[in-house]
Amino acid sequence: MYIHTMQDPTTPSKPPSSRQPSSLACVSCRRRHLKCDALLPACTRCQSTNSECRYVRSRRGLRTKQSNQSPPRFDEQMLTADDFATWLNATTLSTDLEADPALLHGLETPPVWDIPCLQDDTTTTTWHEPEPVARIAPEIAYDPMVQLYYQNFHRSHPFLIPRKVLHSPLQHRIPPYITGIMRYIGAHYYPDVRFKEEFRPAAYTVLSDVTPRDGFKVQGLLLLAIIEHAHGQEENAHMKIQMAIDLALELGMNRSSFALINSEGNSVLAESWRRTFWELYVVDGLLAAMRDQSSYRLFSQKADVRLPCAEELYNSASEITPNTRTLNDLKQSWSLDQCSSSFTYRIEAARNLGLVMEVNRSLDVDLKARVETVDATLVSSLMQIPSSQDGTSLDISNIDEMLFQAEMITYLALIYLHHPRSSMRFASFHARTWCTRLRVCNNNPPPTELDLHSQKFLRAADMLSNLVTLPSTIKSRTPFFTCALAMCVIVHTAACLIMSTPDKVESLKTRIQLSIGGLNMLGKSWPLAKMVRQQMVNMYQEVGLR
Repeated sequence: MYIHTMQDPTTPSKPPSSRQPSSLACVSCRRRHLKCDALLPACTRCQSTNSECRYVRSRRGLRTKQSNQSPPRFDEQMLTADDFATWLNATTLSTDLEADPALLHGLETPPVWDIPCLQDDTTTTTWHEPEPVARIAPEIAYDPMVQLYYQNFHRSHPFLIPRKVLHSPLQHRIPPYITGIMRYIGAHYYPDVRFKEEFRPAAYTVLSDVTPRDGFKVQGLLLLAIIEHAHGQEENAHMKIQMAIDLALELGMNRSSFALINSEGNSVLAESWRRTFWELYVVDGLLAAMRDQSSYRLFSQKADVRLPCAEELYNSASEITPNTRTLNDLKQSWSLDQCSSSFTYRIEAARNLGLVMEVNRSLDVDLKARVETVDATLVSSLMQIPSSQDGTSLDISNIDEMLFQAEMITYLALIYLHHPRSSMRFASFHARTWCTRLRVCNNNPPPTELDLHSQKFLRAADMLSNLVTLPSTIKSRTPFFTCALAMCVIVHTAACLIMSTPDKVESLKTRIQLSIGGLNMLGKSWPLAKMVRQQMVNMYQEVGLR
């Protein structure tokens, strides 16, 4: 792709009939591979379609010859659209980045890779200043960072409108800062780390005081809370999730009427609003459990929002008939039925996690009966969760991320329930990280055998670590999987200090290596995973295990 020198805007343009073939083309025509007459201030084609017309400065003649110099490093070379397209097409076929056919089906025009280019001054990285826009451009469905968002992150946190809808009239409802956040998150899956900093400012415009206080702002704050947690910014994540909850309750998003009133009759947008509340519900529970197990606000909040529909139906962007069931129906029923969506199993897992936090905060003297009841609830829910993968197919896109998280959250709940009551807690060590708040008891000798509670939460840690072995890329898992794997390492390290049988110790060490390997993969996208991995390695070495 070539970008030619832009004419001086003050120079009068010749009539089209007298113009020579122009080597200059505006961005809009170049994206569509159309001829451009390069009239200024706007070409004829853009004038006729009332489109924005802009030109990009040429890079020709600006690079000096390099004689007797070593070849430029990768970070000194210009990143072109073709470079990105080649990388994306190659990696979508690899295990690091799989493309979901359901996300790509139905898009009728070819993708456009409009990537910012590095300036020729290799000492600094300068990007084109983003121009303010009143609405999302039609090409946003094909924006490379947005595509990475939907291929990776959206699967685990599916509450923004489906990608197909970005190619429909509904796109005009989406504020620019939502696009900025999608690009910022998508940039975490691109190998050049500079793109994250490029897209970060636009993402944080959601915090502006002039941003309307509506459902979209709730979505933006929720996404930032997840990302700041994934960056190890615990206090910021806590602040953002509280801001999102405050605004959601202020707007009445916990009531079923909100989705109907604010969707303008569009069933997909209405479902997005319902999913936004339930995503808040799940993320609030996860952050509360990993923080201090005392701030799960939405657990006791009254809500009559309908439960989410099936993932396939939502991502198809077809007409959606709202689910008739609510959280109260979930509480009153003995079990989930075969018609329940996978998102509903995830909500049920978060609710059970809330039950564990309630028991752990209780001041009652005798909690044995309540602990047994919650334990039975957790085990029963695990038996009801369908398999998170289709055993009849090797297609890695068959992994259901909602069911995966339902299992992950339930195993974490079992660990949180049994650890405070187990004898193995006396084998604890310095295990306080960005992800865990396990109590440390160093004044007692470690046990010589495992009691029932220890056996139960060790078994939960075993099953949790097994999720690493599922046949799909760990890199595309939810960032919260970081803390789940950290918990596995802590539990298995504590068990190593108690086990006397060499075979069992070796088995535990293998599981520790498995979890640390998973953290290594997640660390390619999320700073928290990289930091926690190092903490886990240091902890493992400090206790004398090799």
